[in-house]
Amino acid sequence: MRILDKYLYIELLKTFFAVLTVLLLITFGSEATKLLAMAVEGKVPSSIVLQVLLLKIPPALEVILPLVALLSVMLSVGRLYQDQEMVVLSSCGISPQYFQKRVLFFLIPLVLVTAWISLVVTPWSYKTERLIIGEAQTLSPISGLVPGRFNTLPNEAGVFYTKSISDSGELSNIWIQRQSKAKDAEQDLILVAPIGRFEWIDGKLMLVLEDGYSYIGMHDHATTTPGDVEVKSFKRFEVLIPELSSKPTRPAKFEVGTDVLWASEALESQALLQWRLVTPFGVLVLGLIGLKMSRTGPREGRFAKVFFALVLYIIYNQLLMVGRDGLTTGNWPMSIGLWPVPILFLILALVDFRQLNLKLLPTLKSNNRPTKVSEPQKRKHSGNED
Repeated sequence: MRILDKYLYIELLKTFFAVLTVLLLITFGSEATKLLAMAVEGKVPSSIVLQVLLLKIPPALEVILPLVALLSVMLSVGRLYQDQEMVVLSSCGISPQYFQKRVLFFLIPLVLVTAWISLVVTPWSYKTERLIIGEAQTLSPISGLVPGRFNTLPNEAGVFYTKSISDSGELSNIWIQRQSKAKDAEQDLILVAPIGRFEWIDGKLMLVLEDGYSYIGMHDHATTTPGDVEVKSFKRFEVLIPELSSKPTRPAKFEVGTDVLWASEALESQALLQWRLVTPFGVLVLGLIGLKMSRTGPREGRFAKVFFALVLYIIYNQLLMVGRDGLTTGNWPMSIGLWPVPILFLILALVDFRQLNLKLLPTLKSNNRPTKVSEPQKRKHSGNED
């Protein structure tokens, strides 16, 4: 590897990691704020905030890596123009195609990493995040209970007692008093069981008791006959305690595996598959556009085109999202897919319109130039008029 190759790759890598760090900090700042707000509201346990935040890295990388490729190439090569190093390299016989090839070699590994993240890691992260939040929500009712004490339920709905709580969330020696109103008469339900645990059943967080007894009518036992007390034994008893329950997290469409999407014929699945296949090419296309936008004049600042680069990235991303929605609704043919967007931007990246104008301009001038008529032709033409 030549010294110039090492120098160029080092500049690209330094700028790449710098831009990636800044964009990740911006992304995780907003995500951390949302998670902390959900933890304060009780929707997400505070113990899993950091774990959920780390699981949001792959989806964030899938979105920002094309932008990182665009900005890193534009800023690193733009510095060569700004410091007049590109003029020296050009005078030494280094052609623009050399930089195009080196940037292409730099972008290909990023394309492969992005493809791996988009096709494999991102669905796994969405699924793992949902399972972790669901498991934490299952254990979250237990976190508010103090073992060995009679815990009063909110709104004076009853009393909950358990002797101990294991690390896996299993309860021992449970005693529950629930108060309900049936036919305008207050009625008590007392449940006693040696073992219990919380489980998701039909989308509801239920308390499952095993090998216990239920007592109904104990509240009015002092004023009624003993026969009014109803005692039942059970092997398994499922009870819903609304004061301790929470809503389960629904499976996200983005957690579906790529192999499942490939075998599915649903429009939504095919649209998501197209999105995952096109996303890695955004790194290549926008990186080459960044090389083209890196050309700056002597009086242009290094960051003069950053705003235009951001606008270009937003346009590229929005076109893909509009195309994905069109594929989902059937308004755009699935045979074409999302490929026209990266192909169009690839043409913008590879075609040098300034050189094309310089080549076409003489041709257009020659076509518009009036034809010269020789002297004999003029005499002949004037004789015919006479």
